[in-house]
Amino acid sequence: MIPTPKGVGDLTVQGWVVFLAYFGVAALCYRAAASCWRDPEAGSRLCRVWITLSAILVLLGVNKQLDFHVWLNVFGRQLAESEGWYQNRWIAQVTFFGGFAVVVLTVCLVLIWLGWGNLRSLSGALLGMAALATFLLIRAISFDVVDLRTYFGGIKLHEVLEMLGVFLIGAAAVGYARSPD
Repeated sequence: MIPTPKGVGDLTVQGWVVFLAYFGVAALCYRAAASCWRDPEAGSRLCRVWITLSAILVLLGVNKQLDFHVWLNVFGRQLAESEGWYQNRWIAQVTFFGGFAVVVLTVCLVLIWLGWGNLRSLSGALLGMAALATFLLIRAISFDVVDLRTYFGGIKLHEVLEMLGVFLIGAAAVGYARSPD
């Protein structure tokens, strides 16, 4: 049985604001997708970008408070201890991070490919996704391997990237829903 880790969920005001922002911006992306589907000149690939961004934001919003990554870390540590390879856990950590990085970068590349003909209208959303991807990679590598969480004006840099990413995606979704290209 995995014990409940300490510090699960970001119960600060900032954490709840970002949590709500994830869902609000996911709704805006869904609205942009609906606008896209109504436009006969918009390609279905563009609509898939907005739907994919909406799904990603919902998953990140849920994770913001449930901290699945913390549970995964605790499970991995317990598995390493029980199987006797805790001293060499860095191999699993590097492998996990490498696989996670490949998945994150693949998702970003697929979004670029899907939106290729509409990069102008998607530029803000894609920059926002790049900021969120950077945030996710910093968080993933900062568990046990190395701490990359530096501060920027009293706020952790990875949190700035997270908020910036959500904001940029939201602004792009509002802009697209108002005037699709």
